[in-house]
Amino acid sequence: MRILVGIFILGFILRVILLDVAPPGFNADEAALGYNAYSLLQTGKDEWGASFPLVFRSFSDYKPGLYVYLALPFVAVLGLSEFAVRLPSILLGTFSIVLIYFLAQELFKKETVALACAFLLAISPWHIHFSRGAWEANVATFFILLGVYSFIKFFRDKRFLWVSVISFIASMYAYQGPRIVVPVLVLLLVIFYFRRLSLKKNISVIVFAVILLLPMFFILISSAGLARFQGVSIFSDKGPLNRINEERGEHSDGSVLSRIFHNKVEAYTSDFLNHYLDHFDPNFLFTAGDPLKRNGIPDIGQMYFFEIVTFLAGLYFLLKNRFENTKIILLWLMVAPLASSLTFQTPHAIRAHNMVIPLTLISGLGLGMLWESVFKLRWYIRNLLLGTVVLTVCISLAVFLDRYFVHSPKKYALEWEYGFSQAIAYIAQNNDKYQKIVMTDRYDQPYILFLFYSKYDPAQYQKEYKAIGDNKFGFSTINSFNKYEFRPIGKEEIGNHKNTLFIGTEEEIGEKGDLLKIINFPNDKPVFKIVGTQR
Repeated sequence: MRILVGIFILGFILRVILLDVAPPGFNADEAALGYNAYSLLQTGKDEWGASFPLVFRSFSDYKPGLYVYLALPFVAVLGLSEFAVRLPSILLGTFSIVLIYFLAQELFKKETVALACAFLLAISPWHIHFSRGAWEANVATFFILLGVYSFIKFFRDKRFLWVSVISFIASMYAYQGPRIVVPVLVLLLVIFYFRRLSLKKNISVIVFAVILLLPMFFILISSAGLARFQGVSIFSDKGPLNRINEERGEHSDGSVLSRIFHNKVEAYTSDFLNHYLDHFDPNFLFTAGDPLKRNGIPDIGQMYFFEIVTFLAGLYFLLKNRFENTKIILLWLMVAPLASSLTFQTPHAIRAHNMVIPLTLISGLGLGMLWESVFKLRWYIRNLLLGTVVLTVCISLAVFLDRYFVHSPKKYALEWEYGFSQAIAYIAQNNDKYQKIVMTDRYDQPYILFLFYSKYDPAQYQKEYKAIGDNKFGFSTINSFNKYEFRPIGKEEIGNHKNTLFIGTEEEIGEKGDLLKIINFPNDKPVFKIVGTQR
C-alpha cells in the first residue's frame, strides 16, 4: 500500500506542478466551462440566459454540462481562476491512478501488475496532459473506468451494479464521445456476461438507468445534440462523395457496376475503417502523438517508446494466461476509438481518450509480468536487467518533462491562446481611460476569455451581448457588449477612431497609433500589440 501511496503522490505532483507553465495558456473551451459555472453561481443562468441547463450552448458546440457542475463548487470556494476550473480534471485524473490499480487487481490478481498499471498511468503523457487542463474527456474516462471496475465488482457484490450504471451514464453527460462508446461497450458486456447479469433480478436498476437516460435521449434527438456531431462527422466531409463521382466517371460506360463498386456505403465504410485504424498507428501511439498541437506534446507519442515492449509483452501474457474477465480489456480497447473514428480528424487524442485505460492495463500487465520474470534469473543478470528498466523509465520520463515544460510552451503557445491573461490585465488597469476597446478575434473566441479574466458581471453581460450567426465551421461567437468589440482590426482604422484602445496582432496593428505595450509568446514573438488613440 505504501508503494501505491507513493505512486499516487507522484501522479498528483505531475498533474499540478508548474500549471502556470504548461499547458502554455488557458484555452477558450476551458474559459467557457469556468465562466458558465461562475454565471450559474451569480445568476442561476448560463452565459446565454438558460437556467441550469444539462447542455451548455457555449459557441454553438453545445457542451455536455457535467464538467460545469463539477467545477461549480471549486469556483464558489476558490473564485473564478484557472486552477479552480482545472481542479475537477486534476483530481479525477489522479484518482484514476488508484482506480486502475484496483481494476488491475480484480483482473489479474497480481500486486506487481496492479502497481505497474498504476505507475504507468501516473506517468502517462496522454493521461497527464489531459488531466492538467479542463478536459471533459478526462472526466468521462474516469467515469468509464469506474463503470468497468464496478461492473466486475458486481459479480461478488450486487450493489456495485448501481455504481456501474450511474458511472457509465455520468460519462455520457460529461462528454460527447461516450454517447457512442458506452452504449456499444455496455451492449457487448451484456452479451458476453448475460448469464451472470441476472437481468430479471435487477429490473429496478434497469428502470433507474432508463430514467437517468431520458434527458439524454431528448438531448440526442434535438438540434443541440446533433450540432457538434454534424460539424465534425465523416458524413460532413465531402471528400468521399467527390471520390465516388471521380471513380464512377472512370467507368466509360456508366454501367451498373460503377454504382455497385462506388457508392456512399463503400466510401464511408472505408473512410471509417481508415480512421479507426489511425488510432492504432505506432506513430500516433509511440513516437509523434496527436497531430493537433493543442492535444499533444512535441515529438512525444501518446505512450512512451519503451511501452512498445511492455505492450507487446502484455498482449502475449493476456492471450497466454486465461485471466478471469480479461476479455473486458480487449472489448474496451476495440470500442474505445469508435466515436473518434466517426469524425474526419484522426487520430484524435481527445475523442479517443478513454483508450488510455485499456492500453495502460495491457502495458502494465507486460511490465509487471516481465518484472516478476526477471527475479527468477541469476542475481547479476537480474540486477543488470532491473537497472536497465529503471534507467530506461527515468530517461523516458525526463525526456517527457523536458518536452512538456520546456519546449511545449515555446512551440504550442499560440494553440493555447497564450497572452490573453496579460492583455486583459492591462485592459483592466486602463479600462476607464477609453470610451471603446477593440480586441482582435484572430485567436478564437476572445470574448469568453475576456469575460473569464475580467470576471465580468454575468447579469450585466446577459443584457448587453450582441451575437453573430454561426460561421462556416458551425461555431457562434459574440462580437460586442458594453464598450468592448471583438473583430478584425484594420491598420487604416486606427487613426480614424478617437479615445479607443486596440489590442491586435502585429500584422493588424503595424506601426499605427501610440504603442503602449507588446505582449510576447514564450519564444519572444509578439502575441498582441496594444495601441491607444487620443481623445
